[in-house]
Amino acid sequence: MNADAVAADGRKPASRHRPVGGLLRTRNFGLLWVGESTSAVGSSITSVALPLVAVSTLQASPAMVAMLTASTWLPWLLIGLPAGVWVDRWPRRRTLLVANLVSAAVLLLIPIAAWTNVLTMPMLLVAALLAGTAGIFLNVAFNAFLPHLVSREDLMEGNSKLQTSSSVARVVGPGLGGLVAQAAGAVNGIVIDSFTFLVSAACLLGLRPEPEPRPSPGDRPGMLRQIADGIRFILRGRLLQAMLVVAAVTNFAMLGITALRVVFLVRTEGAGPGTVGFVIGAASLGAALASGASRRFGSARTYLVANAATAPFVLLLPVGGDGLGLTLFAVGSFVVLAGSTMANVMTMTFRGNFVPAHLLGRVTAASRIFVFGSIPLGAATGGFLASAFGTRAAMWALAVLYVITPVSLLATSVRTLRDFPAQAAQDAAP
Repeated sequence: MNADAVAADGRKPASRHRPVGGLLRTRNFGLLWVGESTSAVGSSITSVALPLVAVSTLQASPAMVAMLTASTWLPWLLIGLPAGVWVDRWPRRRTLLVANLVSAAVLLLIPIAAWTNVLTMPMLLVAALLAGTAGIFLNVAFNAFLPHLVSREDLMEGNSKLQTSSSVARVVGPGLGGLVAQAAGAVNGIVIDSFTFLVSAACLLGLRPEPEPRPSPGDRPGMLRQIADGIRFILRGRLLQAMLVVAAVTNFAMLGITALRVVFLVRTEGAGPGTVGFVIGAASLGAALASGASRRFGSARTYLVANAATAPFVLLLPVGGDGLGLTLFAVGSFVVLAGSTMANVMTMTFRGNFVPAHLLGRVTAASRIFVFGSIPLGAATGGFLASAFGTRAAMWALAVLYVITPVSLLATSVRTLRDFPAQAAQDAAP
């Protein structure tokens, strides 16, 4: 077997010869990184531009802005589990390619509707729902495809580099989105995001991976059985369960806050579009710095500290006040995003190494049902609380929930581990 062949478990084996400069100097990972990083910048622009369209152009209420965030994540609750089965059945690179093209087309419809003066809030909600549906396949297929593209020993480096670029995109993207919104209107920022999905698709076309191992149709069980296999694997692992619970609850709380942040900064703190983009981008710098440090300590130890030590800083977000409020919002977000990024690197690497390759799509999808499925619920809850008690009070309630959740990790075996376990290769066969 040569160094680029695929192991029996569907993962690429360890490389015998690593190029100077690491994974970024390899053709396949380098192209994947360029495409994903470019798309991440565009998505970060849209994360600011889309709610600004709702707030500034369509004069949406806080509840409707929160519903816009919920619409992006709602598809996880609707088709997340079958999407994992489909990803395990379909060629993953082709799935990524189609999902990128669909995302580009859906997002381009928003500025076209705005330019022709027909854009409405229901149209924006439908576009967010369709983009979120394509995003499911992008997310699940990408997480299942990466362990096939890089070796097991390189997976931590690959995840870390991708998290770094994603974090940098969250620094650059919101600021760029705010500047574009202030100079040319928020809808024009969404045009940029549409273009970045086309760049990502072009990079995928340039990959030259080994053929992906596919199960024969005759040996394929029914969809419900395949969904059950993914859920059953999660239920057998207490570590996976504990990590899912923490991720689901913290996502619920944080996305409730995120759904309200543009409303809070614009209407409560009086910030303009450019300032909103700058504050969110500066806050995201913590994620960019943290991802580079995530490999220097034990994986389990890093995961525990990243969750428990950084969570209290979320209490700075709703403090507010003249001048100081924006600074506290940025500082609190900086630390919280640093912690969540380090935890994400550890989680993705653990799952990529621990889960058998033939189950990876289903386990990823089932995991994301818990994690991402809580997001629309959190966003909707944030909108309800803001409408009933005010934006700041809603953010305080969600921040308190975010702080207390990581304490549950102290009751699990994570507190005694330095590194997460890796599944033996012989256990990965179908």
